[in-house]
Amino acid sequence: MHHFVKQVLTLAIALSVTCTIPIVWANHHEHEGHTSHASQASGMIKGEVRRIDTENRKLTIKHEAIPDLDMAAMTMAFRVADTISIDKFKAGAKIRFSLGQVQGKWVVVAIENDTSP
Repeated sequence: MHHFVKQVLTLAIALSVTCTIPIVWANHHEHEGHTSHASQASGMIKGEVRRIDTENRKLTIKHEAIPDLDMAAMTMAFRVADTISIDKFKAGAKIRFSLGQVQGKWVVVAIENDTSP
């Protein structure tokens, strides 16, 4: 029995490392599965805008790893706080952003153009 459990865990880890499903998961679950005791991820996160959905107030962002949320680097859609104008961002823009929890979901609460080299 222990051997079977070990095989299942090994397979699950291998799939989680190589799986390309995160963007699909993100679009449907809006980051509810990333649990953290914090209501805001610390610091600014580097990323690149891939898609802008103004109707639903979402940005698809290719971002670096977010250790506070135990999240690997990936591309995923994030809702954007109502206080932020997303019209000023274009696909391909290099950005820095921070996330906060709004009604239990991770939302972009701050965003700026990344001018670092």
